[in-house]
Amino acid sequence: MIAILIYFGIAVAYVFFFAIASKFYKKGSAKKGLDIENINFLFMVPAYKEDAVIIETAKNIISQPDFGSKDEVVIIADQLKPETITHLEELKVTVIEVFFEKSTKAKAINSAMKSLESWGRKYNAVVLLDADNHLVEGYITKTKESYVSGNQIIQTHRIAKNLDTTMAKLDAISEEINNSIFRLGHHNVGLSAALIGSGLVMNYDLFVSYLRKIDVVSGFDKQLELDVMKDKLLIEYLEEAYVLDEKVRNTQVFETQRTRWLAAQWNFAKQNFLSAWVELFKNGNVDFFNKVIQFVLPPRLILVGVLGLMLIFSLIFPAYLTEIISLNALLWAGLLIATPTYLLKMLNMKVLLELPKVFFSMLKAILKIGKAKQKFLHTPHGA
Repeated sequence: MIAILIYFGIAVAYVFFFAIASKFYKKGSAKKGLDIENINFLFMVPAYKEDAVIIETAKNIISQPDFGSKDEVVIIADQLKPETITHLEELKVTVIEVFFEKSTKAKAINSAMKSLESWGRKYNAVVLLDADNHLVEGYITKTKESYVSGNQIIQTHRIAKNLDTTMAKLDAISEEINNSIFRLGHHNVGLSAALIGSGLVMNYDLFVSYLRKIDVVSGFDKQLELDVMKDKLLIEYLEEAYVLDEKVRNTQVFETQRTRWLAAQWNFAKQNFLSAWVELFKNGNVDFFNKVIQFVLPPRLILVGVLGLMLIFSLIFPAYLTEIISLNALLWAGLLIATPTYLLKMLNMKVLLELPKVFFSMLKAILKIGKAKQKFLHTPHGA
């Protein structure tokens, strides 16, 4: 029991420390008014069976007032319908069709980059987006200014596109807590921000060189994150550059999504746990060590659920009551500090009553992680 309390205690302290750190904002290194006219971005959007949302996403990007004449949108069409591809081509975006027996995001991106290379296309940086993502006005200018300021790898601020169901609200809160703890909090203490897999801006040549080495079923962004951190490259967090992301509307989609994420997290934790200690003590690589520790710690929802159950049992069978009450209080304090005010206002009894259902969906996701190791688990958008 003591070992369990120590493990959860480390996880709670981690959440609380970086939640507090997120409140002491350290301004990014981007400078306004820089010459960005000659900087060209490739907006790359992998779209696996995403006919419902991809057209609106393409329209959103090319309609941005600061979309440059040298910028380009590439849609990676993996099993899109012919009529969707025709519509995209009419929008004057580049469509690259890919065909795989077993599709993965890493395969699709690498295949598209090979096509671009064969066509002789050159870009300063790639902006990687999900098929449901929409840019908020000013995104392109802000990211180009950050890039010109010297930031080679930038994670931008992903926020909820929809808050139309209780599950979507919980998902939005979870995303913003992660933004506060794993991005802004880390940025403020001088560590790399965590990558999400979309809203990523990266030097094009760097992106190509790293992606060529990646071939995983799921979690390609985590592999990319580990690789760049092992090379001691800093990941900047640009909080003021917003990209809208569709939140899951029901627990079934949530369960599938979390199954994929947890499988990747557990896999990378096992693969890199020992090397993380070597990197820390031999090379002084705090970023890489910290990233692997993140993978080892339990997800926030599991923390909330398990500590809540432990509190109930300790009230019935008094044991370690003070310690468990303290951990619960510190955890909730950290989570509330990390949640933006506009989302805190949405917390009501209906949302809180959804938590047990979501917790048990998370437990079911843990039991299914074996499936995610064998094939890519797709979570549909626009449904």
